[in-house]
Amino acid sequence: MGITLQFSGVNCDKMTGISFLLEAGEIKVLHAAGKEEKIAVIDVAIGERRPDAGTVTLGGAALDTVPLGSIGWVPENGGLISNLKAWENVTLPLWYHGKRRVAETEDRVARLLPMLGVEGGAMERFMASPAGYLVPTDRKRAGLLRGLLLAPKVLVVDAALFNGVPHGVRAAWAAALDVYVREAEDRSVLVAATDGDAALPWTTIE
Repeated sequence: MGITLQFSGVNCDKMTGISFLLEAGEIKVLHAAGKEEKIAVIDVAIGERRPDAGTVTLGGAALDTVPLGSIGWVPENGGLISNLKAWENVTLPLWYHGKRRVAETEDRVARLLPMLGVEGGAMERFMASPAGYLVPTDRKRAGLLRGLLLAPKVLVVDAALFNGVPHGVRAAWAAALDVYVREAEDRSVLVAATDGDAALPWTTIE
């Protein structure tokens, strides 16, 4: 399967000496000391900032050399644009990365939404709703759907996405991420968490 993401002796803010391998097919939780440290680790993992020391590679290559869309991010509150509909929010990155194929995208949404807890007639209503009118759980749901649709090699998830979400919904989202990493040979998920975040079923990086 191979290694997707690798941190080697990474320092960022107060987090020091972070080293781990994330292999294809894996979901692992990286624990940070606090929210600021968690945000710093996420920024390093998605290539938004360079580490203060050490290296981060994707498939053995430096992050600034990998194709756009190779790493995705699901922020705490979904990261939606309030005046766009849910459908527009979740498909916008596909336009940007040249991956938007309408029929294929509609098929994937129809398959993913039931896994995320939206079925039947509620699917169309959900996707047609302006993001600003969605309740917090649905904003988070749309953000997770957007990350899954982009289908990056590594999906970085802020564990706070699961905070305040009903237990059954949280379990469904976790199961959807498990399916996501199993359905391709080169995908993995890194979850960045702190003590205050919801308990999750995956292995914590030591």
